[in-house]
Amino acid sequence: MNKLVMLSGVPGSGKSYFSNTLKKVKGSHVYIISSDFLRTVVTGTQTNINEDELVFKLFYGLAKVFALDNNGIVVLDATNFSSKKRVNAISELKPLFFETYLISFNIDKQTVSNQNLQREFPIPPDVLERFFDIFEKPTKEDKETFDHIITINDNDIAEAINSITGDDDQIKLFELWP
Repeated sequence: MNKLVMLSGVPGSGKSYFSNTLKKVKGSHVYIISSDFLRTVVTGTQTNINEDELVFKLFYGLAKVFALDNNGIVVLDATNFSSKKRVNAISELKPLFFETYLISFNIDKQTVSNQNLQREFPIPPDVLERFFDIFEKPTKEDKETFDHIITINDNDIAEAINSITGDDDQIKLFELWP
């Protein structure tokens, strides 16, 4: 039964780390679709947002392709900071998946700031602050749209991955949080 996992959080909150850890745990049937990676392919750098219309057309188009794997877990790795955008995006994809998850990263500013500095392309502090200002936690509309909503606070990444995979023992093999 295929699953769609939409990640939502400010840059540096751990979304890509989560995606890569899920891939380590589950293996070949995890498809990570990263807006940063697609931006790099399209524009040459992940920081150029001038072609985001094309980037997100590819982003959601790939989700439809990977939905064909009945055992697949498709991870949408982008900020997805607005409830309206999350709900609109998922409404077209939801019929293609057995289950849908929204993973919301509710990580404190200091931790995110520290993690941001370790990124290959750190977000400038003023831009990061704006992301915190506009980020929307899950809303009533999200709850009505997604089958499951999981909020990541600090170090509960293992619990979230276990909820998606059902592999309680396997996740313990990994050092999960930086």
